[in-house]
Amino acid sequence: MLRIKDKRNKMLRNNILFSALLKVIGLSCSLLIVPVTLHYLEKEAYGIWLTMSSILYWFSFFDIGLGNGMRNYLTAAISQGDYKLARSYFSTTLVMLSLIAAVLCILAVIPLFFLDLNYLFNTSIITQEELRNAMFIAIVFTLVSFVIKNIGFIFVAMQKYAMNLFLVVLGNVIALLIIFILTKTTSGNLVYVVMAFTISPVAVFFIASIPIFFLYPYLRPSLRSFDKTIAKSIISKGFGFFLIQITSCLVIFGSANIIITHAIGPSGVTIYNIAYKYFNLLAIAYTIIISPLWNAYTDAYVKNDMIWIKKSFIRSLKIWAMSIVCGLVLLLISDSFYKFWIGDKSTLVVPFSVSLCTLIFISFFNFNNCVTYLLNGLNKIKIQIFTSIITTVFFFILVVISRNKLTIEGVSLYMALCYALMGAVHFYQCKLLIEKKAKGIWNE
Repeated sequence: MLRIKDKRNKMLRNNILFSALLKVIGLSCSLLIVPVTLHYLEKEAYGIWLTMSSILYWFSFFDIGLGNGMRNYLTAAISQGDYKLARSYFSTTLVMLSLIAAVLCILAVIPLFFLDLNYLFNTSIITQEELRNAMFIAIVFTLVSFVIKNIGFIFVAMQKYAMNLFLVVLGNVIALLIIFILTKTTSGNLVYVVMAFTISPVAVFFIASIPIFFLYPYLRPSLRSFDKTIAKSIISKGFGFFLIQITSCLVIFGSANIIITHAIGPSGVTIYNIAYKYFNLLAIAYTIIISPLWNAYTDAYVKNDMIWIKKSFIRSLKIWAMSIVCGLVLLLISDSFYKFWIGDKSTLVVPFSVSLCTLIFISFFNFNNCVTYLLNGLNKIKIQIFTSIITTVFFFILVVISRNKLTIEGVSLYMALCYALMGAVHFYQCKLLIEKKAKGIWNE
């Protein structure tokens, strides 16, 4: 047992170390891509791209949670050395996702020829045809991405989280390089930006699949490995994750740009996203630490190592508290950083109140992630389904009530309140599970 713990801790440290290195690269890319893209596209067009990316964010969740549903089963099968079962889980998931992607592509593309996209994006500076072409490319490659990106779960299930992250970061770096080249060779074009951001990750995962399945041939997907019984298990668990994603993540978090666009305008989206991308550094840094924990929790739970789970959970809470202190430091220097990042001569100004409210939102977002990663790793997600649905309804009630006086600060605080409420309930469930006192729905 001690050797298993040492091995798990060593893998966790390596994942955090390499993830940190990759995240530094990813963060640098994320920071650079804002001024580069903003320079390539003028302010309002950039706001349109951000709103469009929010819509793409919605499509990424229409795998109905199958990827996450497979994730824990795949980890458990590999932890127990049952590679035949692991291959069945992986193959079954990819087949189902491919079918879903094909159907969604047809359903999503047809309305593009009938919708008034200029009204949808509240703009007149870009033609209907250009918006339609951009959305077509974005939808197709986003749907391809949510199938092919599941290849990375092979590394995640093997507790090699950093390898999956490497593929993600590589896609972002390539997108940045393409945008930079576009600034030197073409004038601002929304379609080119969409192509850079959506095709790059697909190309990276597709090329990476070749050496992955050469190294792990026993996990290579096959139609023969499709199993109807396994499909039912994945769908059952995956649908639970889907309900959580489509409410707390998709509706609350993903709708922020659209709500701000219609309440304030595309320029308001740009201001919010500058603050969000800055303080999201905290979320990214914290994710470096807790993301490898998800599957480490699963491995420990399969082996009934609750002591390790408790110690790791307490450590993650302490690090969360430290992240708030770091956030306050970022808040104090935010104005100077914005000027350095965007440029002193930029007409774009991010009010201090927007920065403060965004920090509050990110802090509670991190807290909820901290506790739900433990619940996800232990496959206890029923409570999350209820809290996500209830808080989503609550969020929209708040938005509707204050629709005539809605501000960027208000949207951020409403999201913060929702994540705070969810986090409190989820923390209580974690406490019960660790102490082995969870009963009924609290243990499901």
